[in-house]
Amino acid sequence: MARKLSRLAEAKLIKERLASVGAAGNFQTASVARPQVAQFLASGFSNPYTRGALTGLAVLVVTMSAALLVTLGSAVVIFVAFRRQAPLLRARQQAIAAMCAQRGLVPGATHDDFPILGNFNDRQLTNSYSSRDHGLAVGDYIRPAGKSVELFSLLAFTVAGLNMPYVSVTRRGLGILMLGGPPTLELESIDFDQRFTVRAKDRRSAVMLLDPRLMQLLLDCADVNFDMVGDKALAYVNRAAEAAHRSSEPIELEMLLRFVDGFVARVPELLRSEYGATQ
Repeated sequence: MARKLSRLAEAKLIKERLASVGAAGNFQTASVARPQVAQFLASGFSNPYTRGALTGLAVLVVTMSAALLVTLGSAVVIFVAFRRQAPLLRARQQAIAAMCAQRGLVPGATHDDFPILGNFNDRQLTNSYSSRDHGLAVGDYIRPAGKSVELFSLLAFTVAGLNMPYVSVTRRGLGILMLGGPPTLELESIDFDQRFTVRAKDRRSAVMLLDPRLMQLLLDCADVNFDMVGDKALAYVNRAAEAAHRSSEPIELEMLLRFVDGFVARVPELLRSEYGATQ
């Protein structure tokens, strides 16, 4: 009731002031003034300086301040995490550089050194090295995945003299690089079939390649997957799925190098003779 009386008193005061202004000639005509007055009165005497408006403004300011604080807080967390990870990343880069130097690899591998992946932006590669003849290349590969990213360590290599129909061997339950592909096939090893998925365009060549020695190499190399076509092969590790370890230790690169050494040495001679590259 008090608020209603107050509003009525305010309305009366406004009418009196408008009337006095009209009498003084501040309005050109009564016909112009009246619609304006009526519109003003119909609005419920609202204006941007009423208590309700000020309250809304205060709520808006508080909300914006809270959002700003959250944003600043997130930025601080990211900055602190980066500062903590920076020494580990540098240590990883140095360890990879030392390992590659021992192999005679030089910095600067590009997407052309990983032909099975197709065309991609070179900025998706870090810690990339290749042999001078580009027969061997390594790198850390970043792939967008929705609002996140996927991290892989890659090793591309050439098996000279081989012309292999497409085959891929991927560990079950891990994120893979190449989606889809030819039909799956099973081998005669129950242990191997339970842990790996094999896809092959030509069953006979895949069975010849994946003999017991090569299957054992894959079982020993834990998280390594590979794709091969012609004389080109791509071995990789999904870094998000590998065993926990210090991020400064590039154990995935060690594993990939061990795999390629064993792979080349284990390619069956019968496979080379029947699926050899034509000169």
